[in-house]
Amino acid sequence: MLKGKRILIGICGGIAAYKLCEVVSQLFQQGAEVRVMLTDAAQQFVTPLTFATLSRHPAYTDADFWQPIHHRPLHIELGEWADIFLIAPLTAQTLAKLSVGLADNLLTNTVLASRCPVLLAPAMNTDMLEQMAVQRNIRQLQTDPRYQLLAPNAGLLACDRRGQGRLAEPPAIINRLRGLLFTQGVQDLTGIEILITAGGTQEYLDVVRFIGNPSTGKMGLALAQAAGDRGAVVTLIHAPLGNLIIPEGIRVISVITAEQMDQALKIYAPQADWIIMAAAVADVKPAQTVTGKLAKQDLPDHLPLAPVPDLIANLAQQKRPNQLLVGFAAQTGDIITPAIAKLKRKKLNAIVANPVDQADAGFGSDNNQAVIIFENGQQKTIPPCSKLEMAHHLLRHLKSQAE
Repeated sequence: MLKGKRILIGICGGIAAYKLCEVVSQLFQQGAEVRVMLTDAAQQFVTPLTFATLSRHPAYTDADFWQPIHHRPLHIELGEWADIFLIAPLTAQTLAKLSVGLADNLLTNTVLASRCPVLLAPAMNTDMLEQMAVQRNIRQLQTDPRYQLLAPNAGLLACDRRGQGRLAEPPAIINRLRGLLFTQGVQDLTGIEILITAGGTQEYLDVVRFIGNPSTGKMGLALAQAAGDRGAVVTLIHAPLGNLIIPEGIRVISVITAEQMDQALKIYAPQADWIIMAAAVADVKPAQTVTGKLAKQDLPDHLPLAPVPDLIANLAQQKRPNQLLVGFAAQTGDIITPAIAKLKRKKLNAIVANPVDQADAGFGSDNNQAVIIFENGQQKTIPPCSKLEMAHHLLRHLKSQAE
């Protein structure tokens, strides 16, 4: 998704500027063309040489802006070049300038000379962030569809204060850039409530042993991020996800077992417009659960099993006529025939059939491929791509069918 994309990064004066070193490095390694500009204040924290080295291209400063060394005005050239513009860490000073269209340095002039989406990633002291003037400026920019906000995190700040104001982490910044490059800032799912399940449920025999599956939750997280980027109100019910980053700005419910996921679905499914069941839910569980840990010699030779609730079938029986219910079918070999059978048996509106026996697809991979099968028999193929890109393709096809 990033290969060949032209990403312009404006760095403002804040201690969090050091995080942009990793962002630039990762973007370059993933095939993007990166250009960096620094305000005068930013150079108090990081140097142009650092970003020139990481991006393999000279980094720009106001000294370049005011010198007649370019064939065309630098801000015009950069503004027309960019596919997307990231400004981070966005300071209260630059935020105020952008909110009124002020252009007094290279960064702010380039913003006005460009038409691409602009991702704003603020970072500042909590008291500064909460000032009415700062919040007013943020709201003002959000009235312009060009500007997309990546809200700061809460935590320990450089001033030793704990609160809101930490710059979003590099992986979150890069994932949001990926999404904006796909949508170009268009939020076509605004007003739609989407419930997504993710991860593999775990059914415990004792406190250390469980029946599970290799699902990491990457596909469900990609769907949650893509839906949020497109303006949907997102609820994510997830089984264990390891150290994966959960997208900001969504409602999150953590569960472990299929029964716990079933209980959460009973609470949150009724108000959802779309329900996308990307979780890999266990089919069976140990018939009996032991308190504490079984000694190795006490493990049974034969493990009695009991069924778990059929979550998606239960949802199909209870769903409203205008709800969209989508399942996933992880298959090997022929992925279409069993997926169609599941679609009809479970009474779904659509099912996503994806292979788990193909290289770089399925469980644990960052990439995937699929065939979406709708209840009317229509099929849409999504060729191999990143899971985030697949999520955007899937949501686009679902929206087309729902209209």
